[in-house]
Amino acid sequence: MSVYISRMSSKRRRVLMTPDARRQQLIAAATWVFARKGYRQAGISDIIARAGVARGTFYLYFTSKQEIFVAIVNDIHGRITRALAGVDSAAALAGHATDPQAILRASARRWLAFFAEHRDAATVILKEASSIDPRFEKGFTELRQSAAAFFAARFKRLQELGMARSSMQPELFAHLQLGMFDELLNRFVLRDPHADLDALAAALADFEWNGIRAH
Repeated sequence: MSVYISRMSSKRRRVLMTPDARRQQLIAAATWVFARKGYRQAGISDIIARAGVARGTFYLYFTSKQEIFVAIVNDIHGRITRALAGVDSAAALAGHATDPQAILRASARRWLAFFAEHRDAATVILKEASSIDPRFEKGFTELRQSAAAFFAARFKRLQELGMARSSMQPELFAHLQLGMFDELLNRFVLRDPHADLDALAAALADFEWNGIRAH
């Protein structure tokens, strides 16, 4: 009797899950699988096993492995966009005018923490998206463009406040910072769940400040 009740309860939980919640469950399961097995080695069977759903449930939401991979790219793109909204406003920068290095350190810490929190998705995006299929390039390119635009705008605000050297192009700085972040994420954050994010942010901020500060 208790087994029967348990099974009925499980069925009720599945029925009560909204379509949006089920879709996110499948995306989370696919992200976990792709981060560990790689896109090419993973299959739909791995995803539904991780999610604990039937194959038919998967096809209610996605037509293929490729489609759910694109959904992962779009999902993390949306999360990054929301994370950037309102960050490092001109008012906030002006409030730290006496300690511009603190601005760089706090910003780096937020970025590192974001990717540490979404480690599996970051692993999939950084290691898989740019090399799997040309169809995935659009989402990956848009993701990097959003990040580059954020870095360039922040650097330009620092220039306007007289903190950063005026001779450096914001777009150039943005791409240099993207490259540094890629290396930090791949070498330290994604490989080590216990990475010292404060130390990494401080080191990056110190390096950046010595390169961009106005003389």
